[in-house]
Amino acid sequence: MRTLLPLLLIVSLPAAAVSEVPVSWSLAGQWRVHDANTPGFDGWRGTDSGWPTLRVPANWYTAGRDHQGALWYRHEFSLPPLQADQRATLEFDGVDYLADVWLNGHQLAQHEGYFQRFAVDLTDSLRRYNRLAVRVDSPREATPGTWPLHKNLMKGILNQHDTRPGGAWSDRGQEANSGGIWAPVRLRISRGATIDQLILRPDWSQGLAQPQLSAELRYRAPVAADATLTLRAAPDNFSGTAFQLQQRVRLAATGDAPARLRVTLPMPAARLWWPVDYGKPHLYQVSATLRDDRGVMDRRSSRTGLRKVEALENNQGWRINDRRIFVRGTNYIGSPWLSSMNKARYLRDFALVEKMNANAIRVHGHVAGRALYEAADERGLLIWQDVPLQWGYNDSAGFADNAVAQTRAMIGQFGNSPAIVVWGGQNEPPFNSPWMEKRFPDWHKDLNRTLTRRVADALAEDRSRIVHPYSAVEEHYWAGWYFGTLNNLLEPAKTATVTEFGAQALPDLATLKTIIPRREWWPASTEPGDPLWTRWKYHNFQPIQTFKNAGISRGKNIQDFIKNTQRYQAQLVAIAAESYRRQRFQPVTALFQFMFVETWPSINWGVVDYRRQPKAGYYALQRAYQPLLPSIDPHTMNWQAARPGALSLWVINDLPQTFPALTLRWRAGQQGHLLASGERQVTAAADTGRKVLDVPLTPISAAPLRVQTWLIDAQGKTLAENQLELEVAPADAR
Repeated sequence: MRTLLPLLLIVSLPAAAVSEVPVSWSLAGQWRVHDANTPGFDGWRGTDSGWPTLRVPANWYTAGRDHQGALWYRHEFSLPPLQADQRATLEFDGVDYLADVWLNGHQLAQHEGYFQRFAVDLTDSLRRYNRLAVRVDSPREATPGTWPLHKNLMKGILNQHDTRPGGAWSDRGQEANSGGIWAPVRLRISRGATIDQLILRPDWSQGLAQPQLSAELRYRAPVAADATLTLRAAPDNFSGTAFQLQQRVRLAATGDAPARLRVTLPMPAARLWWPVDYGKPHLYQVSATLRDDRGVMDRRSSRTGLRKVEALENNQGWRINDRRIFVRGTNYIGSPWLSSMNKARYLRDFALVEKMNANAIRVHGHVAGRALYEAADERGLLIWQDVPLQWGYNDSAGFADNAVAQTRAMIGQFGNSPAIVVWGGQNEPPFNSPWMEKRFPDWHKDLNRTLTRRVADALAEDRSRIVHPYSAVEEHYWAGWYFGTLNNLLEPAKTATVTEFGAQALPDLATLKTIIPRREWWPASTEPGDPLWTRWKYHNFQPIQTFKNAGISRGKNIQDFIKNTQRYQAQLVAIAAESYRRQRFQPVTALFQFMFVETWPSINWGVVDYRRQPKAGYYALQRAYQPLLPSIDPHTMNWQAARPGALSLWVINDLPQTFPALTLRWRAGQQGHLLASGERQVTAAADTGRKVLDVPLTPISAAPLRVQTWLIDAQGKTLAENQLELEVAPADAR
């Protein structure tokens, strides 16, 4: 008799528990693993004796296994015999990237894609004691060559760029692999029919006062049968009325491919979901239950909110629940290791986002864990959700077919989130990227055009959201970093959406010490070729852009270096944010700073470092993103002593309420010398931005010019304040 090693997780339910359907339980715990890169090694057969253990769910790198390629997972569980019409389903919430699923020596499923939930029917292969084997393959894309222009994996930024050790261009990029069973695995028992998915969308055909909820069930049933469907929507985060519908339905015999069942639930006078600053994010818990004459067959629940989203014609903005909204956002990547993020950590980050006065995030170039969307739904934080397509991909019809299928899966599985108001397509596709033309000899002007169009068409199948076909380089306002100067950020915007702008900055010294060894803090020169910059560049630091393009001084020591980079980042993001807010709806509708937080021990564009410590840029954005803002337009960044100039003062109000009888107060000076001051009575009407006055100024020296503004209500309370510091060049020697 074989001596069994301690089982990693044995689920042994009493028969009574299995008879009470639907029932499900987690298969989280320690699974056994083995290298699967050896050709001909069949990890689904034979003993797993000697296999080490690995935690599930988890990315294998963060769980302690530095691995490239494929890995076998093994797990054993016991289960009482199923009743005749019961069905057993194994649900994976996310496997990165290719999965082959075996049970008791039978291959049951193959799946591609890291973020999708997928179901595997185990019914016909179950025994009392079961051996589950999953081969997971997360290939490393070749660099140079396949990557990053002809990638074959739809992982967006999670296998490249600033989110991974080595950055976008290092030969060491992708060396820490994101593969594994990173999201929960559950075993579900149903009877007669299995509901795999519940897709919910608001229906506004009867107007805002008479909402309806459209529900689509995707189910499997071995035989056709009559059933009763009960759809119930109950308040989740507030007290209020519940809504319910019962309807007789005919279930089709489906085989392996799910069938669809659609119903509409009237919800008259239901509470609407509102974003930050506009109201409460009311949520409903929705359950769909199938019953026959023997009782419950299966049940599936999900949470959603009722909100109407539309883009106005002639670039006049976006409306939510018939109220126009201006989007103040930031690009967000919580972690390249998705299993390391949970709801508490997302809520921590979102509290920082909201404290920065942002009302939206762009989930940049990836699909996150489900907890992100749950947290945003609860906070009322708007989401621009990208498909995980970044830069260039295999240009075949087969890859496009796969991308469309994964896009549709994203829409179906994450579309219940009311926080998602925009579906965004491919980020910087090759045909729209001049920098790719210069960098890659095999680039051509039509590369990925078909892929981008087909993915955008798939996104447009969801009529409950705004669709942005692709994120163009024209929408990425990198003046002051990759090109141009700060003055370019004061120029008229050319697009309605500004989806990226920003600059790099070093973290505080305490964080930098955890990234760069002290002996490498001070390379001999600022030339990028200095070998001591190698480690810095591995951690994403860009010396060319820092020293050459932006002209940032290193200073005398590391403290100066940190201060100078943070000061420049703060100046740039504030100037850009205020400039584009002054252009609200002429043409700017939404802006997203790049990016909010650094995702690993790196030095990049985050205004919050990877230890969640804000930089100076965070506080600059906090001021520039105030919904009620006394904005300062310097007209130019080139001020000179003794040369007359002028700046303009604006009042911007993104909020839905009017603020009457305000006092706009201002002060401008240099090193204790007052150059101008005054005040003016103003009204900040709801959803407006207007110039109040021009202030002539003539600097008297080369000292920094400091401008301050305040908005004060009739009771003397300061509602908002702002400041701007401008460098002043010496007067001409003539």
